[in-house]
Amino acid sequence: MKTAPSLALIINTFNQPDYLARVLAAVSHQASPPAEVLLADDGSGPETKEVFARWAAGQTLPAQHIWQPNKGFRRSRILNQAIAATLSDYVVFLDGDTLPHPQFVADHQALALYGAFVQGHRALVGQQAAAWFGRQSLAADRRRAWREGQLQGWKNAWRWPLPWLVYQKGLRGIRGCNLAIWRADLVRVNGYNEDFTGWGREDSELAVRLLNSGVRRRDLRGRALCYHLWHPPASRAQLTGNNLLLEQALKTAAQRCELGLNQYL
Repeated sequence: MKTAPSLALIINTFNQPDYLARVLAAVSHQASPPAEVLLADDGSGPETKEVFARWAAGQTLPAQHIWQPNKGFRRSRILNQAIAATLSDYVVFLDGDTLPHPQFVADHQALALYGAFVQGHRALVGQQAAAWFGRQSLAADRRRAWREGQLQGWKNAWRWPLPWLVYQKGLRGIRGCNLAIWRADLVRVNGYNEDFTGWGREDSELAVRLLNSGVRRRDLRGRALCYHLWHPPASRAQLTGNNLLLEQALKTAAQRCELGLNQYL
């Protein structure tokens, strides 16, 4: 019988304490809880710290708040610090504005496979529903959001009788929300590339290095569901430079970045 890996849930956040409180409440209702929860906080204010501290005080599982000063969008850096702090074999990344389905952790544990990472997907909760989605019953809120036209991506919103899980080589659909990777593979490629600052492409570049190092991508539908709450888009001011970094990794068949995880190990 397959043994489920020890699983660390890393939640990335920046100044969304109300959304984070709802995400953490959903984590508390997991059918199979994670072995540990780490909040990767890219410089939020004290309200976020208070939300996490209140939640963590009521938990029996280890919970760490990993924080860095706000010096602009430095998601890669704070995620590397959180990865370094984990004690688990398997790491699942989730955004602090994305609510996990009650079977989210159990699904990722069941589908973990050595030599592969799993890219899950998300349903999108519209602006009006984002004000209330996840405050009560997630199942009831999901039905209401669907009726009101506030839930996009129906194929990512409900669990299927059987999961759709296929190997893919491309980068389409790669995102750091709902991404599961063995910690040993993250160490091998040196984690996130901290040359990426500002929004965009850091997850794709990580996927490039994983694929180049022989780790296969498994794309998942119908399991490990999560629900992304609407928010104004982040600034794309540094996207051009980030696109160039991604192109460089593709051109050079990079397997490891220079400025990465090893700084914290």
